[in-house]
Amino acid sequence: MHLKKFKRPNKTLEMVNLIPMINLIFLLLIFFLLTGVVSKKDTNEISRPVSEFGKEVEIDNQSIVFTINKNNEILYENKSLNIKELSNFIQSKNKKYILDLDKESSIHFFNKIMREFREKDIKKVFVKVIQKENDK
Repeated sequence: MHLKKFKRPNKTLEMVNLIPMINLIFLLLIFFLLTGVVSKKDTNEISRPVSEFGKEVEIDNQSIVFTINKNNEILYENKSLNIKELSNFIQSKNKKYILDLDKESSIHFFNKIMREFREKDIKKVFVKVIQKENDK
């Protein structure tokens, strides 16, 4: 028995195969989405006071940062607190407490906050400032 070979027609395809390019685009998209840095946008605009003797303090995992805006609101991780709730956060002497204070906030409100730290026997509270440039 003799088999006949089937011969394919000799046609050239005029269409470009776009599937590999689409796969590559999706792979690149996924790569950049996974490796991109996502940062929280700070919604609170704080104009810090200027200090001639201010030094930068490192914020580490032992640091608790409270933000006091110009409307005299205490914010912790963008959640509003009152003075009593602030007092509940001030429990450990081993933590580093940092105030991100707006220069337009009330000094009387700042004194109330400092009284809460003093009542909890916290000796050091850091205030974020802008360092004044020396004119030489």
